[in-house]
Amino acid sequence: MEIKIKKTLLILLFSVAFSQEEILLDKVSAVVEGKIVLLSDVVLAANALAAEQRINPTTNPTEYNNLLLKSSESMIEQLVIIKMAEVDSVEVLDKDIDRALERQIENIISQAGGKEEAEMALGRKISDFKRSYRDDMRGKLLAEKYTGSLTSGISITRGEVISFYNTFKDSIGPFPTLYKTRHLLLEIKPSEKSLQEALTKIQNIRNEIVNGLSFEEAAKKYSQDKQSGENGGNLGYVPRGTFVQEFDRAVFTLDPNVLSEPIKTQFGYHLIEVLQRSGEKVNARHILISANVSEEDKNLTYKKTASIVKEIKNKDDFILKVKEFSDDTTSGPKGGYMGMINLDQYQVKELVDVIKNISPNTPSAPVLTGFGYHIVWVDEKIEGGPASLDKNWLDLEQMALNQKKSDWYSNWIEEIKLKFYIKRNPLTYPQIKN
Repeated sequence: MEIKIKKTLLILLFSVAFSQEEILLDKVSAVVEGKIVLLSDVVLAANALAAEQRINPTTNPTEYNNLLLKSSESMIEQLVIIKMAEVDSVEVLDKDIDRALERQIENIISQAGGKEEAEMALGRKISDFKRSYRDDMRGKLLAEKYTGSLTSGISITRGEVISFYNTFKDSIGPFPTLYKTRHLLLEIKPSEKSLQEALTKIQNIRNEIVNGLSFEEAAKKYSQDKQSGENGGNLGYVPRGTFVQEFDRAVFTLDPNVLSEPIKTQFGYHLIEVLQRSGEKVNARHILISANVSEEDKNLTYKKTASIVKEIKNKDDFILKVKEFSDDTTSGPKGGYMGMINLDQYQVKELVDVIKNISPNTPSAPVLTGFGYHIVWVDEKIEGGPASLDKNWLDLEQMALNQKKSDWYSNWIEEIKLKFYIKRNPLTYPQIKN
């Protein structure tokens, strides 16, 4: 039986710089083994790509059409891979989903030229996009992790690298200067005192509701999730997996129309009321009280970071400290390794000058970003320039390997899709020509 999911979105598209036009979307783009791909989700994904690639749907309708069609097929493939990943119990962490979302949002805002322009391009507020796109990001990371495990055994020979270079050397541009970079991250966390104050406050709010204050009024008056607070705390109908783990567990286990006790997540404390639940979808509302991060909390985190810096004498020390202290669950197990960073494209602006100016193989002083305090370590700086087999062998080897993996994946996914029931509906949308 098909899982029927109905979602109505008002997408605001597009002026000369993505002008606004209200378009009602409530159509099924495709069905994969009973799971539905909604046209609204396809458009949301295409809008995100358009914002990142600075494609104006009005002046570049052909390119935007391609993004829509690509997004639809990508979502079909993602559902297929998720089905297979679930069988093998592949999982991704909530923290990794949140970080990936933040990175994508930062990139969209940067490419669009600002938050307001990004929201116009996406057709919704950033907070709405983040909430709606979270499940898609989970699926994307799950698919990447699963396919990565499948292609991990693919290797490349020296002859294949040389053949790749000879075939594509005219289209390979100059290589940028790269920095082999690591970091240690300490998140600024609220103190036990701040957590207790937040808990006391939300318990008092709960007492007010029990004594007669409506949930809706309490949300408008107190909730620190301002977006949902304006709507009485209502989060709308969303599928399982949209929220962080603790919140998701609560909304799928609470009885409808029962006020929860305070529930703690990484965002603070919540009061939750389930309005309606149907299968794998739930309509709930909440009130959020966040634990304030004080200047004292920030200072304590800085002092801890600075004390770690003093204990780092070499690369081995740095890696040991990363594994002991870093809150970045993605880079932590890899000794803090963030990759070969091209500063022209790097999104965490606070770290750009640090990476550029730090002496290789020395720890930086603590650096504050929106994620917390960082200690940066650069293993080496690799100067850029025109591609050559001698100078850029490792890069060309990786490019050739990626091409080989991509070719393998393209053949594999086409074969796999034949084993699943997939129904593609005509994409009836103003920019699409089927």
